[in-house]
Amino acid sequence: MISPWAVLAGAGAAAGVALLVSELRPAPPDLGPALDRLHRTPARDRPGAATAQPAWYDRLGERLTTLPGARIPHRELSLIGRTPARFMVHKLLFALLGLLLPAYLGALAAMLDVALPLILPALAGPVLAALLWLVPDGVVRGEAKEARVEYLHAIASYLELVALERAADCGPADSLIRAAAVGRGAVFRRLSDALDRAATDRLPPWDGLEALAAELGLTPLQDVADIMRISGTDGAAVYDTLRARAKSLRSELLAEDLARANTDSERMVAPGSALTMLMTALIAFPALYQMLNSG
Repeated sequence: MISPWAVLAGAGAAAGVALLVSELRPAPPDLGPALDRLHRTPARDRPGAATAQPAWYDRLGERLTTLPGARIPHRELSLIGRTPARFMVHKLLFALLGLLLPAYLGALAAMLDVALPLILPALAGPVLAALLWLVPDGVVRGEAKEARVEYLHAIASYLELVALERAADCGPADSLIRAAAVGRGAVFRRLSDALDRAATDRLPPWDGLEALAAELGLTPLQDVADIMRISGTDGAAVYDTLRARAKSLRSELLAEDLARANTDSERMVAPGSALTMLMTALIAFPALYQMLNSG
């Protein structure tokens, strides 16, 4: 008879594995907050408003950022809008999971009367913790790659909007501000915030875009700042230049999409060939078996 404790332990192990898989699998987009961000005017912080205290895990993450040898991808985190403290908390949670999982599996094996060396969890725990410590780095790189494509598409639209504002005889500074105020997405809010910071510091708006381009590592945004700086200081006509840069950026994005599609198509060749061979074997096996055993 199977012990109830063994059943409970197995159910707990299965729940833990299911939770780990659900955390590593990319979550589906939450359309409610996304639509709310598209149709809601971003609220500005009022002067003198009380700032919320960071949560305890954020304070813990702030302490972890000073660990020797800790590599924090600031540019990637800035692209996805995540703080270094939260990133370090994620790394700590994954490391603790890797450290405790072998001990838990060892205790589960002991309850099931399966003999395992005691040294095995002690050796596997630190190794698994070191491997899982690196998992958030890969997750952040993947999310930052997707966010970068979103930024580039938004910057291409921003270039077109700035060109239209310049064609309507708006000044260089006003063109940048009015074009950024048109969009309601996260990228356009980031552009508006950068322009607002530049205005607060009594700097030209293209300096704010240049600082944001350096923070995010986006060359097309740096190009926008350089083009508008020339227009603001020398009075050059930049309508055609802005439209040409937008067209060039869209061509680059299209080329990347085509290359990605070709890569995905090549990856499907091997599974398709294996499936074809399997189907051929299943169809031909009965006839071959009958021919070989007919005599």
